[in-house]
Amino acid sequence: MQSLYFLLPTALIFLFMIPVSMQVRVSYNLLQNQGVLCFFVFKIKIQYLYFEIGDKQIKIKNQNQVEQPPLQFDSPEVIFYQEFTKQIKNKTRLKFWEIYYNIGLGDAFLTSMVCGLIDVGALIFFSSIKNKKPTASLAIFDSVSYNKLSGEIASVTSVSISAFDVAYSFINSVILSRKKAAKQQMCKVL
Repeated sequence: MQSLYFLLPTALIFLFMIPVSMQVRVSYNLLQNQGVLCFFVFKIKIQYLYFEIGDKQIKIKNQNQVEQPPLQFDSPEVIFYQEFTKQIKNKTRLKFWEIYYNIGLGDAFLTSMVCGLIDVGALIFFSSIKNKKPTASLAIFDSVSYNKLSGEIASVTSVSISAFDVAYSFINSVILSRKKAAKQQMCKVL
């Protein structure tokens, strides 16, 4: 007779292999230089952040308006995020990516030309993504403000990844980012 104690490790392994569905929503206003970033896991809101980009830094606030220290582009946190995204990029399955934008430059002709250029550039970018991730659903939606000044961009991205891949990528990126930080320290000393 087999022991029932093997069911616990089997259940844990099964939970680690189930794909986790994540969604990221980003909205950015070009004129006000402000944006919103929201993370969802299984359609449950996890994090909601306000951000501003400028002066070689990103200012981040959470929904309680508590301002976090500005994120410098050469800080160890950014090095970690770069390594983490590099590690996790090939392990994720892109379900869908939708881009919404509203552009208005005050001149109808110039606005239509710029929107056409944005559409062509986005479609070229989407075709390169479709070659790498053929099961992804990609779409671009535009609303053009012909006679007023506006500039808003929004994106909704949904991906899935297993918990094991996230844990492995996290551990590997911590190790690699510490190595890079140590290497940068050595270069600064020399």
